[in-house]
Amino acid sequence: MMHPHPFTTPRLTLRPFQLADAPELYRLNADPEVMRWIPKDEVFANTQAAETFLHDYLAQSKEWPYARWAVVRTDDAVWLGWCGLRQGPDGAVDLGYRFHRSAWGNGYATESGKAWIEQGFGPGKLPRIVASAADGNINSHRVLQRLGFRRFPEGDFSRDGFHWQRFHLERAAQGKP
Repeated sequence: MMHPHPFTTPRLTLRPFQLADAPELYRLNADPEVMRWIPKDEVFANTQAAETFLHDYLAQSKEWPYARWAVVRTDDAVWLGWCGLRQGPDGAVDLGYRFHRSAWGNGYATESGKAWIEQGFGPGKLPRIVASAADGNINSHRVLQRLGFRRFPEGDFSRDGFHWQRFHLERAAQGKP
């Protein structure tokens, strides 16, 4: 993986998932409001199903240059959700995030997203990072805009019962050579 060790922001610790994260991941994906704009096949039947997913994800992610990681509030170790980069089948590197509803409105998605963008354009030397959000997911659209992403309508697509708006962020726009 590109980041073998956790890294921090002013308020957050970003670290690889652990099997012990299964109860939190189950709870996150069991919240219908969190999952409103997410494909329903990502809802786990129980904590054991989340643990099985994490076991497989951790094994597979060893081969990937990027992965989604847990986001933990540093001052009290509260598990807030996840954020990270992922390389898709088309080679594009995508920023994604999902947080417990109790964490919404605190800037955690923006703060952790910014940290991953810095890693992607810095050590990762990526030329572009993409992101997708369902049409009606206005809060995710706002996070992406705060991070500097621009709409890329030519990349929009439909999948899993949603129309997804595509966004992109260019390395050059970040002042990186």
